[in-house]
Order: sequence, then structure tokens, then C-alpha cells
Amino acid sequence: MRQLIITQWVSLDGIFDAGSMDKWWMPFDSTSRQQYIQDTINTCEIMLYGRKTYQMLYPYWSSFKHNEQGVADKLNKGKKYVLSLTLTTGPWENTTVIRSIEEVKEIKKEDGGYILVQGSGSLNKPLLEAGLVDELRLLINPAIIGTGERPFQENISCNLQFSSFHPLGKDVILLTYRPEK
Repeated sequence: MRQLIITQWVSLDGIFDAGSMDKWWMPFDSTSRQQYIQDTINTCEIMLYGRKTYQMLYPYWSSFKHNEQGVADKLNKGKKYVLSLTLTTGPWENTTVIRSIEEVKEIKKEDGGYILVQGSGSLNKPLLEAGLVDELRLLINPAIIGTGERPFQENISCNLQFSSFHPLGKDVILLTYRPEK
């Protein structure tokens, strides 16, 4: 059975809004943070996206041909699923469009490496509620933004157990949790 890992990059107050990354993400770049992200992406077997994140990442990453930032090859050639009720096809190489959490359950039952969900906040609630998440990783950047999109929607309730803490450069920390079973 595959593991499903959600990783979210957030400000200290829980903002993950792509439109404000210049305030909460860019100032805290470091070699250790880059290495963590490269390792996380390059060691997954499957990437699972919601429609918005997929449509945001596809045009950017699909234009790269020389493994830019150490992850372009994996993002472009790796197996991807996009959970969407509106998309009919996924133009990014090796993309399959799926329609339901039930299909994620079936993929998770397969043998193989882990499924990575990154930046797709709309998937957090249904995946957590369905008991499909094995690990939640929060890459917390030391900035308070105040407003913007948050990765966890209202009306979600989930208890977590602390797993690990790892400091990265420029005061960024990685917190890892596992849902209580």
C-alpha cells in the first residue's frame, strides 16, 4: 500500500497564497530548503494535484527542458493525477484526470512509492476526512501575512500526532505530523 504525504508551504500564520509568495516564501530561500523540496519531489512516485494547482504549475514547469531547479524532469516526466470534476484531459505529460476520492483510495491500495500532494489546499479536507493521509508536512516560513488563502478549509476537524521537527536555513522549519488513527 502506498503512503500519501501532504506537504504545504505556509507562512507562520498559515497563508499559502501563491499571489503573496514574494512576501512569505522568497525572502527565506536557502540551500537546505531547496534540497528538502528537491528530495521530496524526486523521491515520490506519484504526484496528486487539485485542478487549480495543476493549472498553475503546468504552464510554468512544462516549459523547462534541462531539469531546472533540480525538479523539472521529475515534475514533467513523473506520473501525475489531477482530481477534477471539470477537466477532461491533462495536457502535462503522464497526467491522468480522476474524478473522486474513491479513485485516490484505489491508487493508494497499489504497491509502490508514495503519493505526494503539494500546494493543493482543496484536497486536504477530503483526503484527511477519508483517512487517506499518512503524513502531513508543514514547511513554515517565518513571516506573518495576515490575509490570503489558507491550506485548511473551514469545517475541517482532524487530530494529529507530532512526528518530527527539522530546522532549515533562514529560520524555516519543517514540522511533520501524522493523523491519529
